[in-house]
Amino acid sequence: MEFFVLRNTLKSFGNITKLLHWLIFVLISFQFYWVWVSVPNNPTTQTFYIMLHKSTGMIVLLLGLFFTIWHIINTKPLPPKRQPHWQHLTAKIVHLLLFILLIAMPIVGYLLVCANGRTVNFFGWFNLPSVIPKNKYIGDIMFSLHQKLGYFILILVGIHFLAALYHQCIVNDNVLKRMLPFSSED
Repeated sequence: MEFFVLRNTLKSFGNITKLLHWLIFVLISFQFYWVWVSVPNNPTTQTFYIMLHKSTGMIVLLLGLFFTIWHIINTKPLPPKRQPHWQHLTAKIVHLLLFILLIAMPIVGYLLVCANGRTVNFFGWFNLPSVIPKNKYIGDIMFSLHQKLGYFILILVGIHFLAALYHQCIVNDNVLKRMLPFSSED
């Protein structure tokens, strides 16, 4: 078993895929925490948490773009031998939707900020330029879409998580192990 396998193999995900997967998961988890827990419960620090949310959203966009490209050009581990075709197809659809949302969600958030006449203050270092003029109508649409995409992400991540648990606890086919850090099926 090699520890420093960067690229995917037919049996397991490489370290770059694992790093991107778990880093994006952690960042998105913080995104939900900052908006749904921290902002409503800490009005005095609301501006700070909103800045973190916007800045992290831009990082998720960049990581999402890189992860999508990496996924396209990289080898994909084979599905488990005993996996029914419908499960494999469902997994591919869920993964595709998650990749699309990794890019769409931050873009919609950025357009929401711009349409509200604000800027993304990137961790207090600089402001990203507005790409559209202030427009309440577009801002309202982007806000609604941003919320709906957030719920959709939660549903898809829930399906993804439950499928991983199913494979680990019921089928025992090492699907989860292939994505865990510091593990390999090779």
